[in-house]
Amino acid sequence: MKNPPADLAQRLLDVSDQVLRTDPPPRLEDIAGLVGASRATMYYYFAGRDDLLTFLLTAHTQRGAASAQAALNPDEPPQQRLRAMVAGLASYLGDHPGICAGLLTALGATGRMAEVLHANDSRIAGPLRDLLTEATAAGTVHANDISDTANAVLGGLLLAVLGRSMAGADPADPQFHQSLADQLLNGIVPR
Repeated sequence: MKNPPADLAQRLLDVSDQVLRTDPPPRLEDIAGLVGASRATMYYYFAGRDDLLTFLLTAHTQRGAASAQAALNPDEPPQQRLRAMVAGLASYLGDHPGICAGLLTALGATGRMAEVLHANDSRIAGPLRDLLTEATAAGTVHANDISDTANAVLGGLLLAVLGRSMAGADPADPQFHQSLADQLLNGIVPR
């Protein structure tokens, strides 16, 4: 896959919810029409649909990670940073619910979407595990297995946002993001 120019990349990201939520995903020709690009341009940058989906999901993973990091105040204790990170991820996913469907598809597409899973692990799951480790060491969070806990939090985020969107409720509602963060973390915060 070649990196598309910034203007084409942005147009693709702008229609990504539509692309990622369609099952099966639209053909490259159809996506070219959505973004005002030629079929040849799409095939120049992407070998096929999986290549385009990898690009979209990787770009959103990078943006979601940046959004979650922006929500953190490094001066706060680990438990508060953890809550801010989860709420920040909920907010990003709530604004882009198609990503949830796309990431869940990527998990089932072993091998073909390895780049997406690597980006997710290094940019989102890894920092979440680090923060869980720090909060556990501080005694403000109880996690028997850090990796399992991080996976449970991330899986809960994906399914909750996708489920809310599919039910016709607003996944971009800030109260939903805070409530979801509270619900997901209630099981690991000692009482």
